[in-house]
Order: sequence, then C-alpha cells, then structure tokens
Amino acid sequence: MKATAASARQTVFRGRNRRTMCRLLGYISPTPASAADLIGAEECRQWQNLGRLHADGWGTAWIRPESDSAESARPQGTTSGTFDTGPDVQDTVSRGGRLERYRTPHEGADDPHLKEVLTVRPTVARITHLRMATHGAVDLTENSHPFLADNIALAHNGSIHPIERLREYVTSAEAERIGGTTDTAILFALILRRVGQGESLFDATIATVRMLRSDFDHPGINLLVLNAEEMIVVHATAGTPIPYKNFDTSGTGGELPRDHKDHYYRMSWQRFDDGAMIVSSSGLDHKGWRLIEQNTAMRLTLADEAETVVGL
Repeated sequence: MKATAASARQTVFRGRNRRTMCRLLGYISPTPASAADLIGAEECRQWQNLGRLHADGWGTAWIRPESDSAESARPQGTTSGTFDTGPDVQDTVSRGGRLERYRTPHEGADDPHLKEVLTVRPTVARITHLRMATHGAVDLTENSHPFLADNIALAHNGSIHPIERLREYVTSAEAERIGGTTDTAILFALILRRVGQGESLFDATIATVRMLRSDFDHPGINLLVLNAEEMIVVHATAGTPIPYKNFDTSGTGGELPRDHKDHYYRMSWQRFDDGAMIVSSSGLDHKGWRLIEQNTAMRLTLADEAETVVGL
C-alpha cells in the first residue's frame, strides 16, 4: 500500500508546475549535540512526521566533528542516498571544520536514518530539510537539499518563478557547478558568485535575496545557510502565495499538519542557556520559541553564539 500511495503522489507532482514547499530545521551548539538534545525526541518526531506531506526526499548538512569519532555525526548504513564532503583543506579545518552532507530523494517520515540524524548524531551545527518537489523535479538526488559547494550548505523553503527567467541570471558553468535544476540551485549559485567576488557569506546572502525580491513577483525565500563559522537564517515570504490546492494529503489522512493552514511559511527560533540556538519552520508546538520577523536575515555565529539581524 505504501508504494502505491507514493506512486500516486509522484504522479500528482509531475503533472503540475509545483512550487517548493519544504520544511527546515537547523541549529548551532557550543558543544556537539543532536536536535533531540535541544528540543527533545518527541518534537523531533513531530518534525520528522512532516515528511508525510513533504515526501519527496530529505537531506542534512553538518560540520564534521574534530574528534576521532567524527563519523558519529553522519547517518550510518545508508544505501538510498548520497554522502558528500566539503573541501579537505587545512584552512577550512582551522576556521571551524569541514561540512558534510547526506541527501536522498526518498520519503523521510519513516526513514530510520533521519531519526538517527535528529536524535543520536551530535555535531556543533546542522541543517536538515524535508522536500516537496517543485516543477515536477522528483526522484532526483541532485535536486534534494541541502546543496553543498565551497564548504557552504544551503536549504530553501519557498519559490522563485518563473524559473525560465531566473535561469538567465546565471551562466551554464555556474549552474553546472551547483548541480540540480531548481530555483534553489540558481539562488545558491548567485550567492556563491558574490562570495567568490570577496563578499562575506552574510552580505552575499542579503544582497542576493534583496535582488530577487526586487526583480521577481513575491518570491518565497526562507533559507538556512551553513558554513564552518555561522548559520544564516532568511525569512522573506511576505506576499508569497501558498498553493494549498496542490497539497497532497494522502499520506496524512487528509489533514494538514499544525500551522500549515494559516502560517505555513512562519519561522521560529529558540536560544538556550548554554548558547545553543535552533530554528524551525512551522509544524511544531514551538512553546518557548520566538518568531523570526518577516523580511529579515539573521546571522548566528559558532564562535560566540552571537546573533545579528538585518532587515531585507
């Protein structure tokens, strides 16, 4: 029955020009931790359950621990996805660590490896993504988030369209370097272009989002961006339409998860006494969390657990 439901869901996605409707979860911590260490196993299970609606794959990127048990941060024994590492250079390690990534085009709700990632695989920073496919691009690992290049990882919830016009913003070489065929890949290429020109990651992200918000009609840009030093959170979805009629709730008993009817794009975050900080899109209880202001970019730094917020 599960295979039949999945096949039906994929048919729906291929037949429509879909937007990216995904879920985000990310954190930084002064000492290696899992998401469950911060918010508890039950909250993590609630987040993983969102994969029944966002059922076109999942992925995660994290900073490789410096200890001998570095492999403890990655899911073990996975065969259905792809594992990647960032550059293995001394400068990267000295500045905080090398990023690693795992992603798969398969549903995450019942994937024991996603449960591993959320509950028993500690690291000082991690972003995780549940994907609902856009533009019919399903069953492709290369379109699964997070994207990873230059020791920078990016995960996106939202949409920038028309994608045909967006593709005109990058060269073929820039697009091929990122891989994938989605609006997110192009957005990431634009950020990396600015980084390559000498801008900081935070400034490059802000400038790119501002440009896209100016040039496109109500784009949806919720982002988690991670490198060895910081996690950047963007919440810029004011006016972005939510195509509820395209939601396939066959995997959720016909019901939408918490907050998905009224606050789908909402982002929240929480700071802990030890300096750890966690960010999530809607779908959790979020008791004790703070809302992230609309049209802002927030920089959370690993070295001093500081926060910087800039309006977009």
